[in-house]
Amino acid sequence: MTKRLSSNVRMLGYCDDWRTSPGSTLNFKVSCDGIGSYRAKIGRVVCADLDPLGPGFRIDHVDDIGRGPLNGRFQPVYPGSYARIDDFKNLCGLRRFSVAALVWPTLPGQGCQSIMSRWDDAAECGWRLELNEVGELSLRVGESECVAGGSPMIRRHWYVVLAAIDLKNGKFEVVRRAFRKIPGTDETSAASGMLDRSGLAPDVPIPFLIAASGSKGPAGADRFFEGKIERPTVFEGVSSLEAAERFLLSGSRLVDGGSVRASWDFALQMDSARILDVSGNGVHGRVINMPTRAVTGHNWDSSSLDWRSAPNQYGAIHFHADDIYDCGWETDFTWTVPADARSGYYAATLETEAGDRDFIPFFVRPNPGERSADLAVIACTATYLAYANTHVKVDMVGSEVMSECVNQLSQYELYLHEHRELGHSTYDYHQDGSGVCYSSRLRPVLTMRPGPYTFNYISDTHLLAWLEHINQPYDVITDEDIDTRGVDALSGYRAIITLSHPEYTSTKMWDAIDSFQRNGGRHLYLGGNGFYWRVAFHDDFPGVLECRKGATGVRAWEGEPGEGHMQFNGEPGGLWRTCGRPPQSLVGVGYSSTMFARSTYFRRTEASYSQQFAFAFEGVGPDEVIGDFGRRGGGAAGIEIDRWDPDLGSPPNSVVLASSENVGIDGILSCEEYPIATRATDGLQHGHVRADMVYFETPNDGAVFSVGSITWVTSLSHNGFDNNVARITENVLRQFLLPRPSGKSEG
Repeated sequence: MTKRLSSNVRMLGYCDDWRTSPGSTLNFKVSCDGIGSYRAKIGRVVCADLDPLGPGFRIDHVDDIGRGPLNGRFQPVYPGSYARIDDFKNLCGLRRFSVAALVWPTLPGQGCQSIMSRWDDAAECGWRLELNEVGELSLRVGESECVAGGSPMIRRHWYVVLAAIDLKNGKFEVVRRAFRKIPGTDETSAASGMLDRSGLAPDVPIPFLIAASGSKGPAGADRFFEGKIERPTVFEGVSSLEAAERFLLSGSRLVDGGSVRASWDFALQMDSARILDVSGNGVHGRVINMPTRAVTGHNWDSSSLDWRSAPNQYGAIHFHADDIYDCGWETDFTWTVPADARSGYYAATLETEAGDRDFIPFFVRPNPGERSADLAVIACTATYLAYANTHVKVDMVGSEVMSECVNQLSQYELYLHEHRELGHSTYDYHQDGSGVCYSSRLRPVLTMRPGPYTFNYISDTHLLAWLEHINQPYDVITDEDIDTRGVDALSGYRAIITLSHPEYTSTKMWDAIDSFQRNGGRHLYLGGNGFYWRVAFHDDFPGVLECRKGATGVRAWEGEPGEGHMQFNGEPGGLWRTCGRPPQSLVGVGYSSTMFARSTYFRRTEASYSQQFAFAFEGVGPDEVIGDFGRRGGGAAGIEIDRWDPDLGSPPNSVVLASSENVGIDGILSCEEYPIATRATDGLQHGHVRADMVYFETPNDGAVFSVGSITWVTSLSHNGFDNNVARITENVLRQFLLPRPSGKSEG
């Protein structure tokens, strides 16, 4: 018998904002399963990698929380998106009314799914319009139910649905009609019946929910709808499907004497959490747990791909039972950052006497307008969010083929597999098959913490360990800081470092880094596959990243046609390259290839021997192979690599100092790099499969140095940090930290 894999993780936590500054207070939320008490302490992260052959796991103790153990408690997570309307005055007391909507179900037949409801689960009173267990349209009123039988509703097809309730005469009816005739199914299906008078309670102040129904549990909602809902409406005195359908489709006046109590147009204020009632009665509501907006409605005709230019064709919201924005846990302890705290990566360490341990990561950056060093390290929190709680290893078909190895699952990855309530990354699918385009930090993020998940966050701390080794002071600035404050977040620094994989970049971030470089700032881009996807943050949704993935790029999913523009700001999503800003135009190199099986090395070009670049190679022999070592694949050029290309915007004055060699069959060309699929897309056959080390100068004595490889930073610690990767990096850093000539800008 095969033993079922199971995680032994019993303690998890997160903080209310992983960005903080001296004098600020963080709130930490912890959930324990079978743990009565634990201790907590604060530390500054120097290296988060547990690899005994790496730089060495190190978290420098800063402070203890409390004078003794803290009490453990279990805090659940309640996923599921829906809309809630708490204004009862226009929706209570109705004796004869109808509700109607346009719906596009994506998982009919997989559990009861409420479309609209005013239902109290505890008292089992009220009503709910829903899909039943087999995908038929059903109306329950108190203890009575009628079902529009026949064929179940078909996934990914539009329907108009209507439920009519007549409490005066004790009747109720439910009906649905498909927009397009589907062979072998009923185009229209209806049912009616007499009401059992018990459990009606029309005057009880029950919230009106869309895409869910009221629950007696602490979550307050369940029976979540999977799919799109458009123009949900409440009519008084209307029972005709034809009249309701005319109103939903065209806004035409009702012809049978009814009136509209509430009608929500989801195309309005699409960049917010509000849903607006357009009936004139002001029965507005809000969405919970970040359902997907800026999605096509029933009438999308492909004439526009931008919701801003045709908002009437984007009147739907896509709801999911596995959406999560904020776990909403209560605070278990707080920590106020001391005034003299060093900037850096930090973590709260939670430990029990039984050996349980977890880390809650965060970042201490200077207060706005202050800095403690000439160097800023950019924590790529957008990338950390994009990969947050990814299930790729388990869920993605062919994940082992992609990574060219047998998957090994850490305890955290096992826990994520078993506890889907913690949500997804932007590399995952929702359970209805649609791609995940939002990711939040208001939950435990198990892929971004000290421990066994060696991608991104942990690899980035190799650079921190090296900076500590050479005694180089630095401040940490996060992606979100740059998105919020623009170039002001970087002002005053002589140099910045972007880390191993700054893949996700907002427009504000791009513009800020570009402005920093043009105004004399020096930039060491020490990674690969950087500045690749365009993303957005939103002031009204703290801690959430939006990423829409289109029809090109290395992507785990592809968005629905017409849904490539982001909800938060209307900008087109997808690759920066297809948005007219290839990474080459910012840092000289751009993503070209993947090589997961092994890594390789660099060799200097003839141009690198110019006296102009002697500073970079001081102490490096003229014939030395660069980086034929490292903790990720055995080399400094690997995982994902970038190449120089003037046709994609590499500046005319940019110079390739070194290029990878021996990539071989292990390197695979990125899909946007070739218009026609051929077999000649590996490193043996295609010249674009390479990593390039590039240098160029910018106005006002600025400069950019790019290495074009994710594994560069994980080669720094080889031989006790005594190697040519570390030497070149330090040479460039020292040069970039030199004062500017008199009269030059300081950024």
